[in-house]
Amino acid sequence: MIDLKSIVSYLDAEYPALSAESWDNIGLLVGDLSATVGMIMTCLTVTPEVCEESVAKKVDLIVSHHPFPFQAIKQITSQTVEGSLLLRLISHGIAVYSPHTAHDSAKDGVNQQLAAILELTDVAPLNANGSGRIGNCKRSGTLLSDLLRIIERRLGACSYVGDTDKPVNRMAIGCGAADDFVDEAAKQGADGLLLGEARFHTCLRAQSLRLALILPGHFASERFAVETLAQKIAARFPEIPCFASNSERDVIKRSNHSVDN
Repeated sequence: MIDLKSIVSYLDAEYPALSAESWDNIGLLVGDLSATVGMIMTCLTVTPEVCEESVAKKVDLIVSHHPFPFQAIKQITSQTVEGSLLLRLISHGIAVYSPHTAHDSAKDGVNQQLAAILELTDVAPLNANGSGRIGNCKRSGTLLSDLLRIIERRLGACSYVGDTDKPVNRMAIGCGAADDFVDEAAKQGADGLLLGEARFHTCLRAQSLRLALILPGHFASERFAVETLAQKIAARFPEIPCFASNSERDVIKRSNHSVDN
């Protein structure tokens, strides 16, 4: 067993609040710093399924990429989903920590890992505050279709904007819902931008800027990093088990069936 305070201190140092977006809610969100931890589970989002898994596996700390709770709440009752989950977690002594956008922007965070998947070189933050990434494609003449194949192999099927036979020499990255990166990516000379998801009008904006988009989905663009995070925590605290949630699934499904009109 390790005291929760030691684990929180480690996570705070790895994912400092100063590197998170100003609107974010990160750090220890549920829990007693004087408690002890014997098992840790990472996840993308605290859902009813993840909550039940943590109870069943006797987890003491959930490290959730997305904050829970995210926004301020005035009541904690069983009449709401959030309230029910919080009451269940608290009654079983399960703490919740979230690194969210600090994890996105960290030197070994989600966006940096996506840059590594795409084998980008000369990688740097997209913004002055350290968020996003931008770099050069490893091979000259890399096509959008080449990058799509890489992402599909690692993250699964994805949507895209642009011509598949278009060369992409410089690529920007913003995991999750980062479609406000479009203009900055174009300004810095990117030919393509990987986002978790994007609104329709953002896609139109990218098309008008001749900026290709790769859209694997919010879940796929971040979930893989939760597994890496579990490995990282386990290496730092080898005395206690740490694993990624096994019950978590993408709520958005892709149909493989034709529909008759």
